[in-house]
Amino acid sequence: MGPHPAVAAIRLAVRRVLHDILNDHHAILNDHHAAADRPASADRPVPADRRVPADRRVSGERSPHERPSPLVLVACSGGADSMGLASALAFEAPKLGIRAGGVTVDHGLQPGSDLRAEEVVLRLRELGL
Repeated sequence: MGPHPAVAAIRLAVRRVLHDILNDHHAILNDHHAAADRPASADRPVPADRRVPADRRVSGERSPHERPSPLVLVACSGGADSMGLASALAFEAPKLGIRAGGVTVDHGLQPGSDLRAEEVVLRLRELGL
């Protein structure tokens, strides 16, 4: 017996988005590698919409043929919807080789919000995010 139909639907939706992210990521990397293989006279700037922003580049040494894995973050309030999304991301991302993480923000607008944020962080860590 598989997961509840609602869980299966969320996982499917997340899987589809992750596939889109991978396709876009590979297209950007392929454009970058193709530009690196062209002679200097054929170099053209990479269009702005195809560039990987500096803050999204993965640092570290890797072989020339190794492609960095994209990082997908889920914003999580700790409510049922965002925890369901976080759970689906934690389940699907590793199967596709995508790095995944979770973030939460304590705006400090309500008493006890710091405790709630800590609870959310613990739940995200338990999911492996």
